[in-house]
Amino acid sequence: MDLYKELSGEALDLARTHQDALDRLPRTFLVNTLIELEKWPVFFEPEKAYFRALVNQLGALDAAQLREMFGRLEDFESRTGSNRTQAGDLDALQMRTLEQIQRRGEYARWRQEIDRIFARLEPMLEARLYSGNLPPRLVVIVYAEGIAIERNSLWKRFQGMGTRVPLNLGGAESSEPFLRSLFTGRAARPPSSRRTAAPESGLTEHPAPTLFNVLRQSQSFSPLDTWIIEAGDALHTLCERNGSGSVQPGPEAGQVFECATGMSYDRLRSYRERLTDTIYSKVLTGLRSPLELAAYVKNLDVRPREGLTLYADPAVTAFVRDAFLAGNGTLIINNTFVEWGSVRALKRAQPRLLVARFGVRDKMKPFSSLLLFSKPRSTDQIPILQDPLGSFVDVELLSYYIWLNGEKGPPYKGKTLYLLLAEGVDEMLAVRPAAAKPLTATLTPATLPDVATTMAQWLGATLPGSPGRLIEPLLS
Repeated sequence: MDLYKELSGEALDLARTHQDALDRLPRTFLVNTLIELEKWPVFFEPEKAYFRALVNQLGALDAAQLREMFGRLEDFESRTGSNRTQAGDLDALQMRTLEQIQRRGEYARWRQEIDRIFARLEPMLEARLYSGNLPPRLVVIVYAEGIAIERNSLWKRFQGMGTRVPLNLGGAESSEPFLRSLFTGRAARPPSSRRTAAPESGLTEHPAPTLFNVLRQSQSFSPLDTWIIEAGDALHTLCERNGSGSVQPGPEAGQVFECATGMSYDRLRSYRERLTDTIYSKVLTGLRSPLELAAYVKNLDVRPREGLTLYADPAVTAFVRDAFLAGNGTLIINNTFVEWGSVRALKRAQPRLLVARFGVRDKMKPFSSLLLFSKPRSTDQIPILQDPLGSFVDVELLSYYIWLNGEKGPPYKGKTLYLLLAEGVDEMLAVRPAAAKPLTATLTPATLPDVATTMAQWLGATLPGSPGRLIEPLLS
């Protein structure tokens, strides 16, 4: 069969350009690479750049280099017969080959060979992709109101890495004013003034632009440069209410912009239920193997309805689907969804700004409610009983995972400022890039507008009308 016939567009052109080199690759490695290239229409730009670099690097290897890098995998395929499997399309070919390798009890060995090859390839690809000065990046992790914060253990996993910054909340102790002040840079208003002008006056208060909107306009960030992934939808609401209007007067004044790429677990509830029902129905029909289920899920075309995400294109739609189908527990645990979605966004889309906002999860009964792709029974879940303390224990670990995975990626390592905040808590943790000198001095209390101004400055922007002052030690 023509292994390349299922590719199209730029992916096909790229493969055909280097087909002579690709044809010399071991069969399992080539098939897996081509199956990845089939996803080209739903790749984010960093993923496209990665596969361009991969195929170009493979095409640059001479015969001796190919043998040195791939010889052990070629020998493995010859010994196991996995290079002689036949099928009518790439997906079937991959599934039959993997089933044959598994029947022989050789899957772990095959994975070891693949991992060994990429351990050799990755430094070459990173040199192609990440040379020169990389732009600064910002990751903000927020614990939503309602999580039972234990101050003695808050952010304990970052001990020795982060700097604790005291905060003067100035009336922003609850969720809405906290988030508004943090992402617009405007001081919280006293309760008596938190209303618009009288209806009969015909006047309304003009909303302050959010950091997301400012980056969109002043720094030409696309929605894919800024991601919001949250358990609830408070940040989505803030974006929608404050994300319109132009930062500066001009022909675009009043124009509505997509402020960010957003994924809200709460807003995606109907979509989650459709996915669960569809997969559960398939499971009831009987499946021969996990590989058959994986093949079914891969081709499952269930899309969220328009408007459930702040910004939507084919890549984002596919990302939302994969976040639920590829992450263990993401269909039924909101904070697991936030962590997995954030980690995958950092790896795949590589945004300049990522905001992850955890929430309070429902109390779950152990074991029965965590079966992957099962349909939770009413006796498994207690929707009216939340678990604030368990949520705190979870998000302490999940926040650390986001940092850990971010620091694994070349775009983020040494270039990223991480800020961790809890709504209503008068303290922030700042984890500066690893190359920065440790801070030894005790910092004076900062306001939320100070934090907002510092975030904007880190990304090269200015928040109009904000009274905030830079927290300069964090930027040095």
